[in-house]
Amino acid sequence: MQAATAQYPSIPTDQAEAPRKISRAARRRVHARERRVRRTQRSLRAQLPTAW
Repeated sequence: MQAATAQYPSIPTDQAEAPRKISRAARRRVHARERRVRRTQRSLRAQLPTAW
């Protein structure tokens, strides 16, 4: 989880570790960002002429 927290500076690293619960709002922000990134990557990949 440490590597993932570097991408999301809005969430303090101490919240991302096991003993502390991440708030629902923080989890939603992270999840929404991940979905956005995946969607843009997929659309970029679809435009390429060759398969990955």
